Amino acid sequence: MKHNIEATGKHFEIQGDYVSAVPYGSGHINDTYAASYNQGGTDIRYLFQRINHDIFKNPVALMENIDRVTRHCREKLARDHTKGASRLTLTVILTRKGEPIYKDGDGNYWRVYIFIEKATGHDVIEVEEQAYQAAKAFGSFQALLTDLPGKRLNDTIPDFHNTVKRYETFEEAIKEDKFDRAKDVKPEIEFIRKRKDLAGSLIKLHEEGKIPERITHNDTKLNNVLLDDSSQGGCCVIDLDTVMPGLVL
Repeated sequence: MKHNIEATGKHFEIQGDYVSAVPYGSGHINDTYAASYNQGGTDIRYLFQRINHDIFKNPVALMENIDRVTRHCREKLARDHTKGASRLTLTVILTRKGEPIYKDGDGNYWRVYIFIEKATGHDVIEVEEQAYQAAKAFGSFQALLTDLPGKRLNDTIPDFHNTVKRYETFEEAIKEDKFDRAKDVKPEIEFIRKRKDLAGSLIKLHEEGKIPERITHNDTKLNNVLLDDSSQGGCCVIDLDTVMPGLVL
């Protein structure tokens, strides 16, 4: 345990008595803990995360996005009387000051979610159905956000999917060749260079007004969807740090 979760938890609107906390999950960017609190004789779990502010330079803006998105999804699911709605989207626990993020004395930024029980994230596809269910969950997430009101979301990582700039970075890396590796991957380099124009095709179509900007997850991989332990259906889309304006394609 690198952090004092009990002390951090006192700054959030969590009811009950602190029991314990353990490191959780396979993520390698943020520090994640599952913390148990006893509420009226029953242990309830919460997910604590220390946001890596070396990667995400503006954690406050990031959490503004996540709070807006999850609140909107939860409200739409509730209006539609969707069964098990509290397991279909993340729920942000606010601080005692009513904010979605807490900064501790060491300069660390923290957030807390309700822990979604009886659902699991998978790092490797075991059966094809898991791929289908994950894709379906991302599609449902996308659909829920088509009418998010208010201002444009914050860019949590500017140019994250700007493929034109990604290609420029690629060429710069080849030119610098810091570890003398370019000579070993000449066929791969040539393969990419032949497709330079293709790399920027979506950006060009967007600039021409042929592809609209949407709210997108931007990191649509298998382990960013929790699958229900019983039905194996897509349960909840997680890891919303890169949710921001983008292109669906």
